[in-house]
Amino acid sequence: MEISTTSDEGDPAPGVSFSRAIIIYLSFFVLLLFSCTQKNKEVKQLTPGKDSTAIKQTPKKGTDTLPTTKLAGPKKKIYLTFDDGPNNGTMNVLTAVKEENIPVSFFIVGKHVFDSPEQLATWQQLKADSAIELCNHSYTHALNHYTKYYLHPGAVVKDIERNKEKLGFDNLVVRMPGRNAWRIGLINRTDIKESKLAIDSVHAAGFAIIGWDVEWMFDHKTLALITDPDLLLRQIENRLASDKTRTPGHLVLLAHDQAFQRDADKEKLNYFLRELKKNPDYEFVLAGSYPGIKE
Repeated sequence: MEISTTSDEGDPAPGVSFSRAIIIYLSFFVLLLFSCTQKNKEVKQLTPGKDSTAIKQTPKKGTDTLPTTKLAGPKKKIYLTFDDGPNNGTMNVLTAVKEENIPVSFFIVGKHVFDSPEQLATWQQLKADSAIELCNHSYTHALNHYTKYYLHPGAVVKDIERNKEKLGFDNLVVRMPGRNAWRIGLINRTDIKESKLAIDSVHAAGFAIIGWDVEWMFDHKTLALITDPDLLLRQIENRLASDKTRTPGHLVLLAHDQAFQRDADKEKLNYFLRELKKNPDYEFVLAGSYPGIKE
């Protein structure tokens, strides 16, 4: 007996229609679920983990990827000057500065050149060394009678000029004997007023007069160094840092050849020079290059 699946009007039976609806609904639900799963997989594939190369190579927004370079300021100029040679300590000074390869300026007393054959030989060695600078420190050094010396301006000028003629300096840089005086550019300083007229006269004769900012002190009787090298290094650093030099950023150090006669003092000089060289902010310059000096 055949069972009919249609109603009397020719439409599907009610039970069959309900089954088909369920099948269609389930098919749509499975399709929707599959689609969502695939999208989640794609999102996971596009999102790198913490160790992902993509993250490491992708800069964050607003981040400058170029390295930052810190610009260094101008170097501090240091002028190492040694007075009163040639004498018994001059060769130790010359040896030390050559060992440390540092340019220095020697301020020469003409009378000392001709006081002995040994001093004359030292002078010849100084002249043969192109790495150093030789400057005028007068012919007589006032014979160490400074007050009387500066009472006669004309004689002081002649003493300076005599030294230049005898030794043939190739510059006009002068340090006055026994006085921390300056006549360079706009710098006009006289430490002892009674000497002013004589120093003005030397400057008027065409010489550039340079003093000093820091002195390496020594005992004038025993000729032994007084200032400890480490203390001197701190003095130099502090003066430059506080701009308490005659020209900011420039420091002139005064030392005396005769204070380095002993090997132990020569070693102190070597140590001092080595420590100075360790500071990358320092540059060593000859006195003739001081700002305002015109050859």
